[in-house]
Amino acid sequence: MSFQSRDRLIIEQNLFVTPAAVAPPQPSLRQRLVTTIAAWRERTAARRCLAQMDARSLREAGISPAAAAYESGMPFWRKMGELR
Repeated sequence: MSFQSRDRLIIEQNLFVTPAAVAPPQPSLRQRLVTTIAAWRERTAARRCLAQMDARSLREAGISPAAAAYESGMPFWRKMGELR
């Protein structure tokens, strides 16, 4: 097989790619809103649990009390940071 024939196979494979296979459809506004609200609820619950943990539990998890206090005081719309 020559170099030229391999190039031809690659070019022919690209002819069968459809636009739907290249770019996935964008989620609707409703789907994005539901996903965002679910993430916010999860962050709120995680921060609430983090605030209720005692020093021994935090130490077992490898989280400093200062990092736990800082993270539990963050608003729900901010992403969770590093706790170690």
